Amino acid sequence: MQIYFRVKAAGKRRPVLELIEASLPDDVQCLGDAIRAIVTEQVQRFNARSIEQSIFPYLSPGQLEEQAEAGKVGFQAAYDDRKANAAAAVETALQAFEDGIYKVLINDTVVEDLQTSLTIAPGSVFTFIRLTLLSGMMR
Repeated sequence: MQIYFRVKAAGKRRPVLELIEASLPDDVQCLGDAIRAIVTEQVQRFNARSIEQSIFPYLSPGQLEEQAEAGKVGFQAAYDDRKANAAAAVETALQAFEDGIYKVLINDTVVEDLQTSLTIAPGSVFTFIRLTLLSGMMR
């Protein structure tokens, strides 16, 4: 099933990145299953990126404009050949949710628990809001 997700970060000037298409298996029953599927797919995409070594890196004006609209301009090239570990990434994502590092909204409805039963329709939008902890000195 095709869904979309985006990541927001509190306190950023441009907190919304473009919608990213992802696919979920049909047997997803709870938020934990959805996070596992999304993180695993993103790790696979990350590991499949190409290692490019261009002598003259440049972006066309069209590429610059398109990437600026998305909120990040870059060469989209990988400079490191290390691969990510999907199992470790999933565990980190689940632990971060339990620790309150980010919140999840599905079609503008907040989901508070990893075991909450979900009804997800094709085209649903998952929004991951990364919360920022305040730090400073106490006097």
